[in-house]
Amino acid sequence: MRSAFPLRDALLALALATLGALGCGPWGIVPGGPLLGSARPLPADASFTEEHALVAIETRSGWLRHSVTVLCMAAEGRLYVMARHAPGKRWVQNMVADPRVRLEIGGELYDGRAVRVDLDPAEADRVADAFLRKYVGVAVERARWLPGPPAEGDTRAELWAFRIDPPGDAS
Repeated sequence: MRSAFPLRDALLALALATLGALGCGPWGIVPGGPLLGSARPLPADASFTEEHALVAIETRSGWLRHSVTVLCMAAEGRLYVMARHAPGKRWVQNMVADPRVRLEIGGELYDGRAVRVDLDPAEADRVADAFLRKYVGVAVERARWLPGPPAEGDTRAELWAFRIDPPGDAS
């Protein structure tokens, strides 16, 4: 449906894009720029994140910062975020190129390091269990990650999970 006020809509979009570029974090589904403020390292035990359905995550692309709102879950005290249709997401591409991230969780800022969860099937299964428990309200005996990207014609979204470690942790 076309808007009766295309100029107004264009100006609103421009204003939101400008605010995002100037350092405002994300607003709901609208991405933003840098998360401003003083940050501390993400604690090794990130279980406290279970209280929060969404977190803001800032990624880096050269000197530019890009932030989005994402789902998060904790499994065995480790923090995980997920990306649906992952290969096409700018923030995911940024994390693959530069794993340094900043998170806003409950009004506090934390620095961390993103590690894609794809090599350890047991860890991926724990993330799937944690996701189902937190967001679907379903406890299963054993959830498992479907291997590989969807085949041609498969309507599943390619889903990637990232573990967010403390910044100096190379595990």
